[in-house]
Amino acid sequence: MIDKKSLYFSSGWNGSITKIVVVSLFFHIVLVVGLFLFNKIDFSVTPEPIPVFEMIQVADLLPPQPVQRARPKVEPKPKIQKELPPEPKEEEKPKKEEPTPEEDPPEEPVDDFPIDNMDLPAMESSSLHPVGSLDMDPLMQVYLERLKQIIMQNFNPPNGMNISREAKTTVQFTVDRFGSITDISLRSSSGNKTWDHLSMRAIKVSKVPELPPNYRAPALSLSFNFTPN
Repeated sequence: MIDKKSLYFSSGWNGSITKIVVVSLFFHIVLVVGLFLFNKIDFSVTPEPIPVFEMIQVADLLPPQPVQRARPKVEPKPKIQKELPPEPKEEEKPKKEEPTPEEDPPEEPVDDFPIDNMDLPAMESSSLHPVGSLDMDPLMQVYLERLKQIIMQNFNPPNGMNISREAKTTVQFTVDRFGSITDISLRSSSGNKTWDHLSMRAIKVSKVPELPPNYRAPALSLSFNFTPN
């Protein structure tokens, strides 16, 4: 009888161990050779060479230019001006003798009459005066002149009004501390009712400024003379 154990071992390992060893050796040899060759391969990328330019002077390449010599300057010849013939002189005409003016006869002296001896009426212009004594300092003088201008602007008699040149209307009034006009009265009449009415109206409608600060009294009494002059 054949032993089963010997039959199994003889059929499984018969000649196959040699093949396994050979294949293993071949594989290892190939692997070693492959690793050796792999190390020899250079995978780095070689950079491209950088172009190098050589600087060349252009002046060296250009052909030499001929040197131009300066030409001598030629001075222009002076122009000769031809003398013009002299203009013919005009003949002098004889001057006419002018007649000598006759002397005027001397004027006879006229006797001058002195003006003081002439009987002329005095012409008085419109005026504004304080009633009573008043210290006329510069501020008060300016204030009264301003009042006169304001009142005369409101006094407008009609053109061609028949009024005597000697007529005069005197109106008295009072200005308080704040510039209000009160106590208007006719002190002297001109004889013309229209003239008197326009005179009083000019004062009533006037808007005057306050009294000067240096004037201590509470009010100021004034008198205005209205004349045609």
